[in-house]
Amino acid sequence: MDKKASGGGFFLFKEQWPELFSLFLLVVGFVVALFSKSAAITYIMIIVCGLVSGRMLFFRKYRMKMLFYMVTAAFLIGFIIGSFYGETRYIVVFYIIGNYVGYFLHKEAYL
Repeated sequence: MDKKASGGGFFLFKEQWPELFSLFLLVVGFVVALFSKSAAITYIMIIVCGLVSGRMLFFRKYRMKMLFYMVTAAFLIGFIIGSFYGETRYIVVFYIIGNYVGYFLHKEAYL
């Protein structure tokens, strides 16, 4: 049966919550990047965000990987759009490094 005909409405939260959460994290990334006033602070903030992302990836390594990557990409895009200081390629590289280090620290049980 068609969802519109069944009274489901325009936005079905049970089915579309990943998109809503990604949009929320895009805005959060933008706002976080706006508070950085220099390139060094931007790079430190993105490394810390990468460490947290690596931790989340470790705990979700077998569940909802595509959703995790979608939400992570939305945050990173929002952060890049909001960062006026620092270069985009360095932001992406530092995020990936932080993500890898965070995952490795949890995998080897250092944290």
